[in-house]
Amino acid sequence: MRFFAISGNTQTKVETAGQKFKSIKVLNEMPADQMGKVMNMMAASLGVNCKFCHASNDGDYEKEGFEHKDMARKMLKMTFDLNKNYFEGRPEINCNSCHQGKSHPQPSFPLKPVAQETRPAQPEKKPSVEEILAKYETALGGRANLAKITSRAIKAQRIEPDGKTFEDEEILQKGSKMSVTTIYPSKQYGDYAVKEIFDGTAALKFGNGAKIELKSDETEQIKREAEIFANPNLKAIYPKMDFRFVDKIEGREVLMILATNSDGTRERLYFDMMNGLLVRRVASTPTVLGNFQFQVDYAEYKDFGGVKLPTTLNFAVPNIRWTRKVLEVKNNVTIDDAKFAR
Repeated sequence: MRFFAISGNTQTKVETAGQKFKSIKVLNEMPADQMGKVMNMMAASLGVNCKFCHASNDGDYEKEGFEHKDMARKMLKMTFDLNKNYFEGRPEINCNSCHQGKSHPQPSFPLKPVAQETRPAQPEKKPSVEEILAKYETALGGRANLAKITSRAIKAQRIEPDGKTFEDEEILQKGSKMSVTTIYPSKQYGDYAVKEIFDGTAALKFGNGAKIELKSDETEQIKREAEIFANPNLKAIYPKMDFRFVDKIEGREVLMILATNSDGTRERLYFDMMNGLLVRRVASTPTVLGNFQFQVDYAEYKDFGGVKLPTTLNFAVPNIRWTRKVLEVKNNVTIDDAKFAR
């Protein structure tokens, strides 16, 4: 089986993992750009890191002779066979189906009842998307206040999962354009600056000025974060939006909207039922092991010049998490367009 990328009326053959990497024995026909995502999904499912299956510390992921690596290949074959034979090839079964955060599946059964969380009561009359977005606009500060702010300069910190390690961030916003610069300090090698830019059309990423190649879904997430930041006009971003149901996030009832992008991919948007604010966004990218999820939680909204902004943003993908803490916001500052130049 060969994978193809569709672009307009043409088909472009996709480089496979077997073509790009050495020592590939099971994932040969998988698109090569899925490799990192699939490895992260496996690590998250087993609650382990790369060293569990690969050589420790030397960065040579192609070495053979590791028991766990050989077993992982057997487990992948079993997973693909189950999906092929029982789910018509859909990736319904994956590593997490059995492991659920443990390096080895647990053969024993639970002896006490597992609490089942029930979905909140659903409204007799479904709220319209227009009503939800109107409440969101009001919660942010209202149309008049939002229109007054044309640019922002934000100081923030990226906080790593240990809660102690952090990097300084500078965020510049001008309309839908956004630039995020993260400084990774190093006494040995000097500071390393990673910059993500959305110039209103395209998304790019640089490391100390050198361009970093992005996968299509990574460019989409940079673009999306720039587009939705304090922007209630979400219908301009998502051509199709449908309210689906009332759910719960950390005990609070939320309204879930299924939002469809112009390319047909879908994202889930969750709005606090009481205050109307956007509290979560979830995007998914298909892989051979199922959907690779990108999730952002927006919390601790504070007022800056009459408009509320989330000051704690929790980002998560399988096996990687980080937090952005907003420390300072200056509105309507002069920002040269060169800051967003490619």
